[in-house]
Amino acid sequence: MYDTVNKRPPRNGGQTQKFQNTLLVDGNALFKTGFFGAKGEYNTKGQHIGGIYQFFTTLRMILEGDLYHRVYVFWDGNFSGKLRYEIYEPYKSGRGKDYKNGTQPIDEAELKQRKLIWEYLNEMYVRQLKHEIIEGDDFIAYYCLTKKENEKITIVSNDRDMAQLIQENVRIYFLDLKKYVDNVNFSSYFCYHYENAALIKTMTGDSSDSIKGIKGLGETTLVSLFPELAERKVSLTEIIESAKKKQEERLANKQKPLKVLDNIINAVTDGVQGERIYEINEQLVNLKKPMLTEDGISDLEQLIDGTLDSSGRDLKNVLSFMKRDGLDKTIGEHRYPEYLLPFKKLIDREKLIF
Repeated sequence: MYDTVNKRPPRNGGQTQKFQNTLLVDGNALFKTGFFGAKGEYNTKGQHIGGIYQFFTTLRMILEGDLYHRVYVFWDGNFSGKLRYEIYEPYKSGRGKDYKNGTQPIDEAELKQRKLIWEYLNEMYVRQLKHEIIEGDDFIAYYCLTKKENEKITIVSNDRDMAQLIQENVRIYFLDLKKYVDNVNFSSYFCYHYENAALIKTMTGDSSDSIKGIKGLGETTLVSLFPELAERKVSLTEIIESAKKKQEERLANKQKPLKVLDNIINAVTDGVQGERIYEINEQLVNLKKPMLTEDGISDLEQLIDGTLDSSGRDLKNVLSFMKRDGLDKTIGEHRYPEYLLPFKKLIDREKLIF
């Protein structure tokens, strides 16, 4: 793992105060939402195309809603998560990846559609990045942490971990909520302050990634015990000290101590982290310290600062691909001619100097 903290200063990019809008897409999240949500979408050849169709239909809707000067799609590598696995072996153990032997489950229909999406996006002048062992979340985090002062970012994802990245001029479009969430309206959708997103995951774990938390502690219980988590940024030290005081008050009032408070104070977990649970979980979930390799950072920097070769890129190629893959029928004759209009100006916007 490469230490990204203070690796480089933010990209200030000149003195202009005009804002540039950037869209950062969690490719895996967007694809899976469509792939599993449109299981019944097939072309005339009997091939499943729901993942492709929903991916571009959702992306098209987002592009219609605002003007974006650049669009990036970040994908998980085949063995993304390995850097976290090296810290915590159960990481994502429920997903069938074998980091030791280099094997993973393969869905041929899913694999094929991912490859086609990559092909389409290349023609649309959308920048993409995938690294064998790096998670797309970490690329997105690094980008946000080094954003330009005059840059407004929208992240597209389902992942609640991304809430850590919310700040002024960084918002998230949550695919499942179908809502834009920022530092102003966050409390309308979640029961905690956005600056406590990493702390809550550190303490309660993340079942989707097989990360164990404090024994008997869930998000609802944690926030009910410490309502300040919904009001302001809180530190782990504050929570532990508050837990000690609550236990002392219960004893003083001749009440039975709460086991969950003892577990918080003494860092008790069913997980392999043991008494190091806070230290290990903080490393696993904290996107303010993204896990990247040196070559991964180099790839990302080149993607951000480099130019894309425009030769051969053409939306006419995308139209051809769509007919080839049967998407024209799914889109419908009345929508097909204008379906790609939101993508049309990306090539011109690519030439803008950030």
